[in-house]
Amino acid sequence: MIYAARRHATPEHGVAVVRIALPLTGIDDALGRARLFLLVGVAVAIAAAVAMAAFGTHLLTRPVRSLTEAALAMAGGNLAVHAPAQGTDETAQLGRALNRLSSELLSAIEELRDERDLLASILDGMNEGVLVTDGDARIVLANRALRGMTLVGEGSLGKSVIEVIRNASLQEALDRADTSSEAIVREVELSGLMPRKLLVRVSKLPSRKDRDRGANDRGLIAVFHDVTDLRRLETIRTDFVANVSHELRTPVTAISTAAETLLAGALGEPEEAAEFVDVIDRHAKRLRQLVDDLLDLSKIESKNYRLVLVEQDVIPVVGHVARLLDEAAKRRRVELRIERAEGPLPARVDRRAMEQVLMNLLDNATKYAGEGAHVTVSAQARAGGGVEIRVIDDGPGISPQHLGRIFERFYRVDAGRSRDLGGTGLGLSIVKHLVELMNGTIDVESTLGKGSTFTVRLPPTGERASRDRG
Repeated sequence: MIYAARRHATPEHGVAVVRIALPLTGIDDALGRARLFLLVGVAVAIAAAVAMAAFGTHLLTRPVRSLTEAALAMAGGNLAVHAPAQGTDETAQLGRALNRLSSELLSAIEELRDERDLLASILDGMNEGVLVTDGDARIVLANRALRGMTLVGEGSLGKSVIEVIRNASLQEALDRADTSSEAIVREVELSGLMPRKLLVRVSKLPSRKDRDRGANDRGLIAVFHDVTDLRRLETIRTDFVANVSHELRTPVTAISTAAETLLAGALGEPEEAAEFVDVIDRHAKRLRQLVDDLLDLSKIESKNYRLVLVEQDVIPVVGHVARLLDEAAKRRRVELRIERAEGPLPARVDRRAMEQVLMNLLDNATKYAGEGAHVTVSAQARAGGGVEIRVIDDGPGISPQHLGRIFERFYRVDAGRSRDLGGTGLGLSIVKHLVELMNGTIDVESTLGKGSTFTVRLPPTGERASRDRG
């Protein structure tokens, strides 16, 4: 309740007090409603403010979130993504900077990928083997040429060199290069299925990072040059020079000795003088034959020996050579026979080369078959096409261990007997080269005590010669 009182004076009653009482229920209700309205209004205002603030924040941070997402995508390797770059504010500038950075990184990566592919193609196309190891002496690269030289598989990556290529000399070169500032060069010889001689140059890999921190555990690069064929050719050249020197020394010494004897007084004794002149004549002829054979072999091997392959009948060639050697065969008491087909035997040959082939084969046969032997030259058509010419003797034959090398230069089955008979050791080598230049093949079969057979096979005339030699 709320009360109100007022003092009031009247003439009749004197001082009087007037009091009024009013209940507060309505006021309390009005105040409650007012408070409720106020609270609701405040709550609505706060909610609206929060919503507006959230919306404004969302609008303001959306470019930042987009930039963050783009930056995370770029960091993850997706350089194709583009950051928002509209506008002129700071976020737009940051977006443009990220896009430019992404574009430059993408371009740099493409260039690096192209360089990597180019380097891989170069390494795989090299004839030299390349081996690269890391600071822990583990293989990180072995190109195709090296794998072919050493029969190393692609599974060698990550292994140590000694696990893959078991060669003490190579490992010693790698160890020395690891502790040296200079390149180390070694020639190593690999055994196994493919024996090879390799010239290896090992040096440290340049590394700026390692140089900056002064580290000594940089990787190594080894370059392998296959010198197997070069060393083999050097050996052949050395042997050839030694053989030529030996072959030349014998007739030159004989001629010199005979001439000195004649000059010392033998000229006054006709019988002895004639004997020494005969020595000079025989050894001069042998020397001339040796020089001629050397020149022929040199021209053949240097591709300067001109062959003109013409389709012609080989029967006349066989008959002509047999007639030329018939007298020599009779002097050696050897019977020379010819067996040939009834009709012509056409083949693409060079007549001069074919005559030289048959001359050498028949001359060897009549020389080494021995007195009373028989030498037969047979010319027949091959079942599959082409011509087969065989020179057969029933002499002492050739031991099996000599058959594989009989066509080598200066190789002799019986060196002493060959020199006595005037052989140079080059005839069969020349024969093999000439037959191959006429696209044919030659082989030999022999049995000790029963004789030897040399077989020349010429291709059918329909097969054109693959090359002419000049």
